[in-house]
Amino acid sequence: MNQLKRLRRERGISQADIAEVLGIKPAAVSKYETGRVPLSEDSIEKLCQMLQVSADTLLGLSESAPESASSMSSRVMGQIYPASVTMEDYLCALLNTIARQKKQMDQTIRNLHTCGIPTATIARVTATSEEEILKLL
Repeated sequence: MNQLKRLRRERGISQADIAEVLGIKPAAVSKYETGRVPLSEDSIEKLCQMLQVSADTLLGLSESAPESASSMSSRVMGQIYPASVTMEDYLCALLNTIARQKKQMDQTIRNLHTCGIPTATIARVTATSEEEILKLL
């Protein structure tokens, strides 16, 4: 994602500034810039707003000669899903992220219950059924 690095430097923005906007650690920005970690749609949107560029510019699509739709699609996917990572590894990373988030949500539900928050309220706030909450407890 050399485009991100170039745009960031042109605007005098630090990796720490980008990290703050994205809610990540500054070291993670370097991984975005090198393409080791794919950008989520949300990150692309926030970066476009911060850098005041289009997604095409951020992903390096607008500065090249016109391409066919399939070629452009491949380039976009290369920015979001780095070619240096196998599809299996990429999917495993996504599943691991989901599993970590599920664990965090389960712990949050337990903490809310420990604080005396009624199960019905926890269910409403977390969009989790009361039955699922009772299984966790």
